[in-house]
Amino acid sequence: MASDVELFSRAVAAFNAAATLALLVGYARIRAGDRQGHGKAMGVAFVLSALFLAVYLASKANLILRHDRQNVAYAPEAGSAWASLGWLYYLILIPHVILAIVVTPFVIRAVWLATKGRFEEHKRLTRWVFPVWLYVSVTGILVWVFMEFSGSLAKVGPLGG
Repeated sequence: MASDVELFSRAVAAFNAAATLALLVGYARIRAGDRQGHGKAMGVAFVLSALFLAVYLASKANLILRHDRQNVAYAPEAGSAWASLGWLYYLILIPHVILAIVVTPFVIRAVWLATKGRFEEHKRLTRWVFPVWLYVSVTGILVWVFMEFSGSLAKVGPLGG
């Protein structure tokens, strides 16, 4: 049976994956000239990203309160293929974290501009916000893949492992 840490991690990844799909649908809809479809898809992406953030923060609280840790370390078995990819994990993780923090207020601003009908400002902002948001979403899934399949998550047992 999966640990609470693994279950939280999988929920976070699922919200990230669903948000990624909604972002791609939203992009396809606006490229097709469908503003209404674009707005709906991006609204879904925004809600899924907010749910991701809530579950992510809950997972951090769970780590602190139940496991007396602040983070789960990337700790694949020595000699495994995952161990040899540690450099790639950190190459993905570090910009992912930095860009996730930086892009969040701009995503909120882009959504606000759209809801106010300020589409020219929205368009100027989202020319760079959208690719960063998509990058953060996709790399979030990749971070999960590394943690899940390297066995790093499983090393944190149900309580205090």
